[in-house]
Amino acid sequence: MSIIKANIIEVEVQEQAAPDAGAKYMMVIKYEPEGKEQSDDILKIFLTNKKPIIKQTIDFGDKVIEKILPSITKPKPIKTAKALFGLEESE
Repeated sequence: MSIIKANIIEVEVQEQAAPDAGAKYMMVIKYEPEGKEQSDDILKIFLTNKKPIIKQTIDFGDKVIEKILPSITKPKPIKTAKALFGLEESE
């Protein structure tokens, strides 16, 4: 594993809508290296059929906690007790 020090890092999650796409989602990680202004280097490209999990954490030195980010999508209605506890998909 390499460690890269960068000025700017961009993480893009792109849902692929084309019928002949290689996967449902494409994730691109780009960065601007230190000392290279206006450079936009692609570090990695990932393809997956499952929705990527995005998580943000804070490192306090002695512990790492997950930062809870607000969702902009309306939750699906839960109509059964099983759906409430995650035992079946809600609509």
